[in-house]
Amino acid sequence: MGKADVNVNIWLSEKNRFANLFNGVIYGGEDVILPEDLEEVNPVSSVNVKNRVGKTKSMKKYRDIIMRWKSQATLVLLANEAQDKIHYAMPHKVMLYDGMDYETQIRNNWECFTEGQRQAKKTGQTLEHLTAGEYLSRFRRTDRLTPIISLVFYYGSEPWDGPVDLYDMFRLEGTEKEKAILEKYLPNYRINLVDAERLEETERFSEDLQVILTMLKYRKDKDGLRNYVNENKQFFQKVDHETSQAMKAFLNMKHIPGETENKEEAINMCEAIQEMYDDGVRDGMQQGIQQGRDDLLKEKVKRKLQKQKSLEQIADELEEDVRVIRKIIKEVQ
Repeated sequence: MGKADVNVNIWLSEKNRFANLFNGVIYGGEDVILPEDLEEVNPVSSVNVKNRVGKTKSMKKYRDIIMRWKSQATLVLLANEAQDKIHYAMPHKVMLYDGMDYETQIRNNWECFTEGQRQAKKTGQTLEHLTAGEYLSRFRRTDRLTPIISLVFYYGSEPWDGPVDLYDMFRLEGTEKEKAILEKYLPNYRINLVDAERLEETERFSEDLQVILTMLKYRKDKDGLRNYVNENKQFFQKVDHETSQAMKAFLNMKHIPGETENKEEAINMCEAIQEMYDDGVRDGMQQGIQQGRDDLLKEKVKRKLQKQKSLEQIADELEEDVRVIRKIIKEVQ
């Protein structure tokens, strides 16, 4: 995971913001998931897999963020994966993560059951009888899993053109009828994609999440970004450390002016974005000056060539490196 993803995940893992994200995506902005009902869960899932020769290998996967949500109705696990680049196997990745989490639940349920059986045997209590199917599957008929809802928070600048479900990853050939029959029986797994820059109805989100998600729409428009920040000065003049680091990742900023090691100190992102804008203008002016010099040198070389001057003569008369002149001659001929 890159540093940008780490900063975005730290920002999103704050419980108010995390609940806000899921409420906006799943419940249209209604406050159904409450921050106080969220509990952080160990993001590591592992399974043991046997290879062809029977040797066991442990496989581990690390979620970006996963929390347990205990509502009045049921218990649900909420997970989020942050992506700044398109992942063309994302449906498989999320399916694997979810599958390993379900495997962990099944294993934990079985371990709790067997421990209960051991304790019952020690105290002389009646042991629970298992059917052959229950023993084979290590899952009792009355056992139930905690459902998992996974989001993929994509904040890249390019539109997502990767698959959103397993069907998009399959190679289905034949007639339309044949492909339709295959699709009917093929298992599918669809990801819940949040394309942050292209989200519609950002008003479904509240507080700083709404402001930042709206800001992303102006990433490629520096004037628009500067105007949006100025319109929301009250927010951007005093930004907390976690939000400033997320903005740094979202806007691909090299550094934030005025940033200190004191994470409790608010940061003026208005000034930071203005400086980023000014740097861009200066870079553009510098590039323009250099382009002008290059064009002038190219024109001088053309004139020398018309006078049948050699490569060495041109380089000597223009006081330039022979390699530079050779490159220009190749371009103009």
